[in-house]
Amino acid sequence: MEKGQNYILSPTKIPEKKIYQIYCDNYDSIHHLFVEFQLSWLQQAYNALKDIDKYNILIFLYKENFNFLNEIFKVKSLKEFYLNPKFDLDKINIIQISKKLRLSKETTRRKIVELEKKGILIKNKKSITVTLKAGLLQKPENTINSFSKILQHISFLLYKETVVKNYYKKEFFIKKINERFTQILGIFLDYQIEYVLARKALANNDTELWFITGSLLYNQIMFLKKSEKKNHYQREWIDEVLKVGNKKGMNAMSISDLTGIPRPTVIRKLKILLKQKDIYKDNNNLYYITKGKLINELNRLRLNNIRELSSVISRINNIIFFS
Repeated sequence: MEKGQNYILSPTKIPEKKIYQIYCDNYDSIHHLFVEFQLSWLQQAYNALKDIDKYNILIFLYKENFNFLNEIFKVKSLKEFYLNPKFDLDKINIIQISKKLRLSKETTRRKIVELEKKGILIKNKKSITVTLKAGLLQKPENTINSFSKILQHISFLLYKETVVKNYYKKEFFIKKINERFTQILGIFLDYQIEYVLARKALANNDTELWFITGSLLYNQIMFLKKSEKKNHYQREWIDEVLKVGNKKGMNAMSISDLTGIPRPTVIRKLKILLKQKDIYKDNNNLYYITKGKLINELNRLRLNNIRELSSVISRINNIIFFS
């Protein structure tokens, strides 16, 4: 059996502190995978319902269900859960959802009604039913696959530094996450919902504006990845993203193609970002992220996220290897 294909566990608890150190020491390689994961998440969210706020409501309800199962020490595999992905949530109301997702009560109520009309939710007085139709929208194979790439890379870095005896590949992590699906997804979705909401708040509490901003940032990050300079310490990383040479911006059509957001909406949102001086446009109508207020605040969140993500990865790893 080739190195990296050894699926015999050699249990080693990896503390959050060590994951954090690995992340800091190998920031470029880990963070590129993370950025690709987040873009994929937003693409899936928008494609599912053409409304990321509606998708967030749906994800929040799944997360609440998974957390309930964790509280009663019940774990379902991916296969077990999707045999009948319909579930009821008792004692949950619009006010709770509104507060957790930082939406107004009126917006939350309207979006839940729209989800009801599509047959995705059924709202009763004191409960919500998430239907089989929602399960078709939310099957998480892409999420698991993409996140497992991050876990594989960290496994390789831990192995390379002789912190652990074995290096485990993506397929191993996919298998283990699928086996303890509700337990691990409950932890992950707690993190992911907060991650998206914090960045939405920086973009005028507008999910489409954040998606467009994130797409421009992703484009510049990919140019940085192709550059000759490979070792960017995490604190200087954002400056390198903004100034890296030979980068080419994106036009409105390219952003629309990448996000799925209609071109007229993209143009309208880009005008907002231009007015706020968070982006600039060159003579070829290509747009770029610049060092405005939004990117400064985003950079603060980015640095905090190193520790937050390290904590989540540590918890998931310990479940995979010790459950």
